Amino acid sequence: MEARKKRFPASYLAIILILGVFAFLTMVKASQMSQADKDYINKTLYPATALLYSQTPEGSMDMRCTATAIFQDANSYQFVTASHCGCTENNQKNTVSPEKTFFFISPDVAGNKIYLKAEPLGCGYRTRGDDYFLLRTDKTVAFPIVPLGKDPKMLDEVFNVGSPLGLGKQVFTGTVSSTYLDRPVHVDDINWEGAILLQLFGINGGSSGSSLICADQRAICGFVVGDIQGTTMVAVPVSKFIKFRDALLAGAYKWYKKDPDAAPAGNESDKGTNPPPAVPNLKHSR
Repeated sequence: MEARKKRFPASYLAIILILGVFAFLTMVKASQMSQADKDYINKTLYPATALLYSQTPEGSMDMRCTATAIFQDANSYQFVTASHCGCTENNQKNTVSPEKTFFFISPDVAGNKIYLKAEPLGCGYRTRGDDYFLLRTDKTVAFPIVPLGKDPKMLDEVFNVGSPLGLGKQVFTGTVSSTYLDRPVHVDDINWEGAILLQLFGINGGSSGSSLICADQRAICGFVVGDIQGTTMVAVPVSKFIKFRDALLAGAYKWYKKDPDAAPAGNESDKGTNPPPAVPNLKHSR
């Protein structure tokens, strides 16, 4: 009897074709990259990128997301990643706090792995769209610093170093397809209204919090936080992060509570509004 041939639905073939096109375009962009851009990625962005871990009760390390060194003083570094990578929201009290765990930053170098204890400095309330998490480590290991830039423009070329699927740091290139998401994209703790949309092939779970670098700035213009339908990548703008960080370090970011079990400091003044209808198939890239 003749063996039955396996047929793939047309939709599968279309997806394979689209992925192949994206992969081809990524290779073309990489081949066209200037030597100065390659040097910047290899000497600054890649070594400034780290992985965020938490420790389990059994003592093992759980890789969470990707982080970037953005500031240093005489004794410490500051790293930024996404709030959903390590913070918990209380929507009854309109507060956000770090998860009750130990956080670590790893440079993810080859060979013996190094884990630096990371102190949470503050979490963004992502129901407002502030998907940012700021942490501090000591200077046991040296990191380059990536500066904060300006929000991107349409069709800007962008670089990204992330660790999708926990496979280690990888370099990605892409393009800004929209500078402002003018839709009410709210589901649970996701609020991507005003977010940046990207064509950035290869991003997946573990890439959340990684920096989006605008090639013309050689600076951070956003932070990757998720995707829509698995085809459009989403980043939150650097301008919102700068406002969040300034308010946080000044003690004026009222949604952040370092200890969720502490007594309330005063009356809650922002109860928010009911979210608009849900948009399906949104997910963080953690």
